[in-house]
Amino acid sequence: MTGLRPTVPGLVELPVPGAPADVQAVLARVAPLAGWAEAVRGCLDDDERARAAAFRSASDRRRFVVAHCVLRHVLAARTGAAPGSLRLGPPVPARGPRQKPRLEDHALGFSLSHSGGLVLVATAEREVGADVEHLQDPVAAEQVLPLLHPAEIIALRALPATDRPAAVTTVWARKESLLKAMGSGLFRDPSVDEVGAGPVPGRPLAAWRILDLVLPPDPGPAREDARAALTVRVRSDPT
Repeated sequence: MTGLRPTVPGLVELPVPGAPADVQAVLARVAPLAGWAEAVRGCLDDDERARAAAFRSASDRRRFVVAHCVLRHVLAARTGAAPGSLRLGPPVPARGPRQKPRLEDHALGFSLSHSGGLVLVATAEREVGADVEHLQDPVAAEQVLPLLHPAEIIALRALPATDRPAAVTTVWARKESLLKAMGSGLFRDPSVDEVGAGPVPGRPLAAWRILDLVLPPDPGPAREDARAALTVRVRSDPT
């Protein structure tokens, strides 16, 4: 494996304290990379191009193209392969109805998440899941709250109303990262696993470790506020 090379302009490598050494997480921003992605979009495969073309919204299409170009370049940097030569799939069977994407010719695990103008990619020599979430507004946070683990609901309802949206967003990012790492997505009831509503993530399953990611401040005028988390497999125990 090679280290990450600066093949994506402005790519930020995020610290992941507490993770095994093979785990890496990077953050990219869509707006500055739109022109770059158009220049390198030839690296996308037929399926990715078809999925991009299916978006009705130009902004959604641009976000998808940027995210997948970033993903391919990050994977290329770690595997030593050319971005366009990587075969993403077919997915491996999951522990549930959802299949989990994978690299066909490499053992490297990966997870892609994007929200608004942010793209998060995690890679590891093991199963990994990552999620980035824009800060939820108060109405959305209250709608998400009943879906969570009972202990999380109690802890979150005890917070002042002004603090609740950020805390709910943090819990949701932790939960999504765990479910993505497991390959189950939201086909697994999000109320089952207590990922923790406090400052430190919980560990509902012994084989997996959830880590909060610290995102750098947004340098742009929009000042996007987001939360992100990463989950990695640390043991081979069945879950």
